[in-house]
Amino acid sequence: MCDPVVCSYITETLCAKGGRLGLAELQQHVGLSAQQLRETLQAAGPERFLLLTGSGEAPEVLALTAVRVCPDLLQTFLPHPCDLHLALNCKYSHDITSAENRKVLKTHDLSGLRESELRILLIQNDPFLLPDVCQLYNNRANRCMEPYSCSKLHICRHFLHGGCKFFPCKRSHNFLDSCALRLLKNGGIDEKMASNIQSIYDHKHVGLHKKENPYLHRPFYKLRETSEENLTNKSSEEQKPSFETAEVSTVHVQTSEVLFIQPSHADPSSNKTRQSKLHLLTDTRSKVEGKKDDSSVNSLKDNKEDKCDEICLFYVWKYCKHNEQCKSVHYHLPYRWQVYNGITWNDLSMMEEIEKAYCDPKNSRIADKSINFQTMTCSSSLLRRLSTPSSVVNPTFVLTTKWIWYWKNDQGQWTEYGTQGEENIVNSPSSDILENLYLADPDTTIQFQVGLYYYQLNFKEMTQINTSSKTKRQVCRRPKFVSYEEVQKIKERGQRDDSIPNQACPPHWDQSALPDFGFKEVEISNISSEYQEIKKQFEQTMKNYIIIKVLRIQNPSLWKVFQWQKEQMKRQSGGKEVKESLLFHGTMGCLPEDICRHNFDWRICERNGKLYGNGSYFARDASYSHGYCQSTGKSTVMFMARVLVGDYAPGRADYVRPPAKLVDGFQFYDSCVDNVASPSVFVVFEKNQIYPEYLIEYKKAQQKCIIS
Repeated sequence: MCDPVVCSYITETLCAKGGRLGLAELQQHVGLSAQQLRETLQAAGPERFLLLTGSGEAPEVLALTAVRVCPDLLQTFLPHPCDLHLALNCKYSHDITSAENRKVLKTHDLSGLRESELRILLIQNDPFLLPDVCQLYNNRANRCMEPYSCSKLHICRHFLHGGCKFFPCKRSHNFLDSCALRLLKNGGIDEKMASNIQSIYDHKHVGLHKKENPYLHRPFYKLRETSEENLTNKSSEEQKPSFETAEVSTVHVQTSEVLFIQPSHADPSSNKTRQSKLHLLTDTRSKVEGKKDDSSVNSLKDNKEDKCDEICLFYVWKYCKHNEQCKSVHYHLPYRWQVYNGITWNDLSMMEEIEKAYCDPKNSRIADKSINFQTMTCSSSLLRRLSTPSSVVNPTFVLTTKWIWYWKNDQGQWTEYGTQGEENIVNSPSSDILENLYLADPDTTIQFQVGLYYYQLNFKEMTQINTSSKTKRQVCRRPKFVSYEEVQKIKERGQRDDSIPNQACPPHWDQSALPDFGFKEVEISNISSEYQEIKKQFEQTMKNYIIIKVLRIQNPSLWKVFQWQKEQMKRQSGGKEVKESLLFHGTMGCLPEDICRHNFDWRICERNGKLYGNGSYFARDASYSHGYCQSTGKSTVMFMARVLVGDYAPGRADYVRPPAKLVDGFQFYDSCVDNVASPSVFVVFEKNQIYPEYLIEYKKAQQKCIIS
C-alpha cells in the first residue's frame, strides 16, 4: 500500500511543474530511489499517476485525479457566468480553502495543493473544464457549416468522455491540431497542457478497448507525440503505458455541498471568460459517488514481436532500412497466421494452405485443423491473420493485400461486387470502393443503387438489404490469394505491377529528381511558361494574394498509376479522350507530405465537404479552396492537382461512387459536380484519377498606403 503523504507530495511536485515530468527528473525532486519511486507509482495505481514509456523515449509521469466538477450544478451555473473581477455579488463562494472544500480535497489527498496546482490537475483530467464540443460536427451528418472558424471543438464527444468504441474513429481525437489548439489557447490552456490532455485521453482510450478485449496483450492505439517541437505534428509514435487504465470515480456534487470550478468556456460570447479564470466555489458539503479501481496494477509487458498488426511492405519485397526499430512486422509473406497460447502469438504450420482456404469465401472453417474463420479461433484458442496494408491505401505496391467483397445469391454462390451478376446487372460498387468506405468507418451502413433497386450494406453486420423487398443477403470480405511462388516472382521482377505500363515521366520534369520511391519537390522558375500558366489560373480569383513559390511534385510511382488509369478510362469510353483538368484543393486534415507521397485519400484526410458525395473535392477557383487551406504562419499552401474528371454527373450527398449512365447499363460516370452546365466543384471517388502536381505557397499582398 502506498504512503498517502508521499503520493500527495508527488502530485504537488508534478502540478507545480505543469502536470508532467520525466521520471528521472521527478526522482530528483522527490528524493526517492528509482526503485522506490516506481514501486510508489505502481502501488498508487492509474487513478493517481500515468507512467508513459515508449521505445527510445524517456519515461514520463502525469498527475491524474478522480475529482470532477458536478455537471448538474455546472449546467445551472453556465447561463450566468461569474467573473471574479466583475461579479462581486456572486452567490457562489470563490474560496477554495473553505471547510467544505477541504473535506473534498482531503478525501482525495489533495489538501496540500495550491490553487494554481489544483487548477492544472483538474484541467488535464476533467472534460467539463474544456471548451464545448461542436454538436453539428458530432451528429450523424457530421456537417458543421463553419469547420475552420467554429468556436467549439471538432473532437469526438465520446472520446472526450472516455467512451469512443471505434477504431478507427471517423471523427478527430486530436487536441493538438491547429483548430483545436487555437480554442484551447483561447481558454487559457497552453500547448504543454494540451499535450498532457492528449496523453491522458489517449491512455483512457487504450484502456477502454483493453477492457472490452481482455486478450489484447499490447496497446493497439498510437499515442500522439508530446515533444514541444512536435505538438502540431499528427504523426504518431506508439507508446506503451505502464499501468492498466482505471475507471474514473466522480465526485458528484449535490446542490447542498459542492466543490465547484468555473470553466473558461462558460460564456462563448464573453472574451473575458475565455481567459484562464477558473474559480473554486463552495457553499455546502460534498458526497463522493463513484467506483474504485480494483484491477491489478501490473505493468503491461512490451512484446517487441507484436508492435503492429501490419506486415512491412519493404521487408516482404526486399529489405527494410529500419531493421528491428520498424513499427511493422517483418515476415517473408504478405500474410501470417498465428494462434495465441495465452502468452504469445505463435506461427501456424501450413501457412499457405490456411491462407488459400481463407481466400475462398465458400470456406468458413478448416475442419481437420479445427480452424473457424468466422470466430477466428483454432480449437479454443484465438486466431489472427496479419497482412500487408490494403491495396487501396498503397496502390503502387503489388505486395499489398487486395481485399475482395462478395455477396451471397439465392443459389448459395458468392458473387464479387462490381462484376456481372443476376439479370446481367453489375453488382456495384466495386470491391475497391467498398474497401475504401470500410476502412473509413467499419461500423457504418452505406446505400447504393443497382438497376432499379436500392440497397443498404451494413459493414458491422456484414449484410446487404434490399430496401424495397427487405431481402437480406450475407456479405463477405476476403483477400486475394497470393502463393509463395507468386511472391518470389514479384520480387524478381521488381516492385512494379506488370499491369501498370511503364509510362515515361513528363519530359519537362527534372530528370535528376526522379526517385524510385516517394517524391521530390522541384521549385519552378517564375519566368517559365509553366509557372505563368499556374499564376494566371490562381490569380483569376485570388487578386489580393501573391505567389511566393510553386513546387512541382515529382512522384514517378503515382504518375505511372495516373497514366494507367487514364488509359483504362479511355478504353472503357470506346477510345474517346478523357477530359483532364488542373484543379485546386485546400487541406487542413492531412500533411502535404502525405498527399505528395501517397496521393489524396478522402478516408483519412479531413473532408472538405460531403454535399456531392463521399470523395475528394477539387475546385475550379482557387478562392474556393482557399477557405479550406491551413496557414503555416505568414504563408499558406494549396494544391493544384491534375484530375481525370472525365464524364460527370450531378453529385448527391449519399453517393459512394458516380451514378450509372444508363439505368441497366455497365457504364458509370467518372466524377460528380455541383453544376453540370458550369461545374466549379468536382468530386472524385477513385484516387488513381488524381495526381498532386503542384504545391503553391502564397501570402496576402501588402496593401499600399496612398496619401492624397
